[in-house]
Amino acid sequence: MLDCGIHMGYRDERRFPKFSLISKCKNFDSVINCVIVSHFHLDHCGALPYFTETCGYNGPIYMTYPTKAICPILLEDLRKIMTERSGEGSFYSSADIQNSMKKCIGINIHETIFVDEEIEIKCYYAGHVLGAAMFSIRVGNECVVYTGDYNMTPDRHLGCAWIDNVKPNILITESTYATTFPESRRYRENVFLQ
Repeated sequence: MLDCGIHMGYRDERRFPKFSLISKCKNFDSVINCVIVSHFHLDHCGALPYFTETCGYNGPIYMTYPTKAICPILLEDLRKIMTERSGEGSFYSSADIQNSMKKCIGINIHETIFVDEEIEIKCYYAGHVLGAAMFSIRVGNECVVYTGDYNMTPDRHLGCAWIDNVKPNILITESTYATTFPESRRYRENVFLQ
């Protein structure tokens, strides 16, 4: 499964992915080999505690080490906003976040992991935020490249995305900014300084 985010526009069960479409009997471990999280933004990781602790997924979850370090901070912040400020009683708990993060496996950029005898994943730099990654996923002779948000324009603290010439059969990519042109670094820095 690629990313496990939350929809911030909803305040009911629609905020979480409809996991029942994956497995009606909720035996997710039998149909999902692993979860790959591209980065720590909540639209990519915000449903992890719900998926692991409420839905019962116990398989491996791969993410970069910076994502693994920052993700629980953002999840806890979201939990506080939803429960303490908004008064929601049916949101996940701090313990759910901690237990979910115990299932996460850190991976380095350019590291290759063998999930099992058939699935190989390799992590690449995405340039979006600290720890953001793209993943090449190989099953036999087939290859999928997955990326959440990525950035092709380097700035002072992050370089641009980079990946080997993997020639995927399928490319799955975030398209939020597909029709926009980013301002120049100089313009963004001037706006920031004002």
